[in-house]
Amino acid sequence: MGRRVTAFTTFFFVSIAFICPAFSQIITTPDVDALCRSAVAETHRTTIVYVDLSSIKKGNDEWGYSILKKLELAPRERLTVLGVDPSSFEVLEVFDSCYPILSQSEIAQIRERRGLWDKLTLSDPDSQQRDNLQTFDARLSNALNRIATEALKFVPGKRRNIFGAIAVDKNRFTKRDAYYRMIIFTNGSISDDFEPGLDAGRIADALVKKYPTSFSGAEVWIFGVTGDDGSTPLESKEKTISTFFLSSGAHVQSFALSLPKQTDNIYSNLNIMNGSFEGGGIKGSVKLAFTTTNERQVKAWLAFIVGPTVLYVPIEGSYACVQDNCTLKGTAVENVPLQSVAPYFRKGDQLVLKGTGKEKLDGTLSAEAAEVFKGGTDNVAVKYKLEFTKQ
Repeated sequence: MGRRVTAFTTFFFVSIAFICPAFSQIITTPDVDALCRSAVAETHRTTIVYVDLSSIKKGNDEWGYSILKKLELAPRERLTVLGVDPSSFEVLEVFDSCYPILSQSEIAQIRERRGLWDKLTLSDPDSQQRDNLQTFDARLSNALNRIATEALKFVPGKRRNIFGAIAVDKNRFTKRDAYYRMIIFTNGSISDDFEPGLDAGRIADALVKKYPTSFSGAEVWIFGVTGDDGSTPLESKEKTISTFFLSSGAHVQSFALSLPKQTDNIYSNLNIMNGSFEGGGIKGSVKLAFTTTNERQVKAWLAFIVGPTVLYVPIEGSYACVQDNCTLKGTAVENVPLQSVAPYFRKGDQLVLKGTGKEKLDGTLSAEAAEVFKGGTDNVAVKYKLEFTKQ
């Protein structure tokens, strides 16, 4: 009888979760999928992991351990894991779930609302959470084992280009309010039908031309890179891949053998604003996209429309509001274009925007060096005037 009552009670509360999502946020459920469907994530960050099947070596499972233990996910953050054949461009989704934990404040709310019947028939929220995490880890481990099995079937082809495959998979980066974190395991080797003898910059240009896309301001962490293919120096690989991603609206945070320490910061929804710029004798269109963390840090992008080209400028800084008066301050973290000897924008350029909330922001991007748009004058620092309104 006790088991039947417990099963019924669990079914009742899971049913409530489907009917009333708001209520589901302050109860626990042993159904991880139900929790992911019904409870709103605390963060707007979405993590997408790509595993290069050609880079997996039999007997070396460090790549899997990194994915299983190093990601540092926030409460109910969405995680998708995919195996990629860099020759055929086949992308196999093996895992898609949220991280099934509640914040400490949510657990406190659950305990405050628990009556005697709940205590008798439902698990303590901490105990239930431990069970949910075990289920999550087991599913993720099984998914990684599936990728390892698929890697044994990999047959090399004429091309080996995981980055082209990811660009073809671009529809995963279309959710407007999401801030994307992309984790890529690969040794960094690229071969495609490019002209022979191209340097790192020209290979990047060829990649952008052949596989045009936008990664919606994603941050990119690449690990597993080695020089064991003997064909291309690691420095050249990094230049090529970083340039490709920056030209496609994504910023490479790390390009290394191991995955660096990650954070479980909470990210706000991505705010997108349309705008215009004026400076250096020209005018044009520009877009602003930014997200803030629970530590008041801001990750932002400026996307300048210059003729047929979009120049993506990654910005890092701070965002704060006092009542309706808001200020966004940041610094460009890369030269744009990355490999240009005379970049349009330079690492260290200062962005200052002020306005009323997130509806309107105006300000400047101050170049520290000579203007390089057409019409610029040597040795004259230029300020671009920027105006944005909510899209």
